[in-house]
Amino acid sequence: MNYYEKILIVDPNLDDTAAEEIVGKIKDIITKQGGEIIKVDNWGRRKLAYELNKQQKGNYTLLNFKAPSTTVFEIEKYCKLVDTIIKFMVLKITKKKQIEAMLHVPAEPEVKAVVDEAKPAEEAKAEEVKPAEAAPAEGAASPEVK
Repeated sequence: MNYYEKILIVDPNLDDTAAEEIVGKIKDIITKQGGEIIKVDNWGRRKLAYELNKQQKGNYTLLNFKAPSTTVFEIEKYCKLVDTIIKFMVLKITKKKQIEAMLHVPAEPEVKAVVDEAKPAEEAKAEEVKPAEAAPAEGAASPEVK
């Protein structure tokens, strides 16, 4: 089985449940063909770079999955039949680093923990800077103003 990445742009005038149904149908096609969904990322409504089918916005969804090559044909056939899909693209991921990055996406709490660990180090550096910026000691000569 190969790894794939699919980007899908759906008509922005559809409500969220209709857009989720389209994505759900694509997920069903993948699983029925013996594939495995790795990640589904809904990017929401965004402005298109150029007008497509008289639309200036689109509802973007990214799917990462592992499936046999025949599955891609079935997905493309479905996407061509559905009028509310403005644009779609399926990319085969072949580079080892890209596959590892797709499989090992850190969860949000882990990312937050890494950021929280970095904050005390930044605060310690800030405290080290503050004493150096203190006022001159008593008895030190101060510049005279003429």
